[in-house]
Amino acid sequence: MIRKANRIKFFLIIVFFVLVELKLVSQILVEEPPNMRYYEMTHERITNFWKMKDMRDVTHKNKYLMGRNRISGNISYNTGRVVIDDGKEKQNEMRSAIGFFGRVRFFEEFSANATFYKDFNPRAAARWTSNYTYSIARYNWKPKTLSFGYENYLNNRYTDDLQTFGNKFQEGYYFIAYNNGLSDSITKKISLDNSTSLRFTYFFRYAIKYRTADEKLRGGLFTGKPTLGASCRLTIIWKIYAEGAVYFYPIGKKAPWDPDYSYGFGYFDWRSFRLSLSYGNWAVNRFPWNKKYYPNYGFLDGNFKITANWIW
Repeated sequence: MIRKANRIKFFLIIVFFVLVELKLVSQILVEEPPNMRYYEMTHERITNFWKMKDMRDVTHKNKYLMGRNRISGNISYNTGRVVIDDGKEKQNEMRSAIGFFGRVRFFEEFSANATFYKDFNPRAAARWTSNYTYSIARYNWKPKTLSFGYENYLNNRYTDDLQTFGNKFQEGYYFIAYNNGLSDSITKKISLDNSTSLRFTYFFRYAIKYRTADEKLRGGLFTGKPTLGASCRLTIIWKIYAEGAVYFYPIGKKAPWDPDYSYGFGYFDWRSFRLSLSYGNWAVNRFPWNKKYYPNYGFLDGNFKITANWIW
């Protein structure tokens, strides 16, 4: 007990000095734009669809929070291979799912977020696929800022009972992440267009409960599952990007589906009424020297996605 208390005390001291170093007093900034009338903002009626940025540009009205960027989301089509192995034979199934994502920003960069999927092939279900995901957090992508909150990307099912939902809620993780990037002078030297950027993110996650290969629920408030990681996202040109991340787990707490690394690439345009094409592979991937529990998992098992963004 004394050693555990000392470890907790040491961890809190480290966190304190990190927060002081990052000067978090000025982290949260409330910058709300003035509530101008529509024509005061645009000076003219927007009729070109490709110049429209949100629903206020479509309706030309300034009410119901339109144009305030408080409500946004997307509709996506998701597909990818899922290898079904019943112990007798292997069968390839293709996931075909429509995703509905919504984001409600309620203060500064704090938001509640959820994605609900409609799967058209229920057989294409794996330990790393979900019927829905959710989070409540502060997300800020600017350099030298913190993001933090709670996220749950487990294999949540619409058929889960209340007890199962509660267990999976505890398996979701609380996180804190620090965003950093290149200086403006370096960015200007490497930029191919105005979308070129390079962002690094260092993060710590903690789940109160966790499962391992035997599917038993373990952990507790102070005996849960911590994860350290770092990610990098490079936007090259024309909003085309490539990204990757590495993860580190305590001995004995890594699940078979936990990745050693993840990766993705695509074309992403955050603006409303634009299409984005992306690929992401966020589960199972193992370095060659680590045991691989899913030998049939590969590139085709990642998520291929077409997304249409909207901003209210």
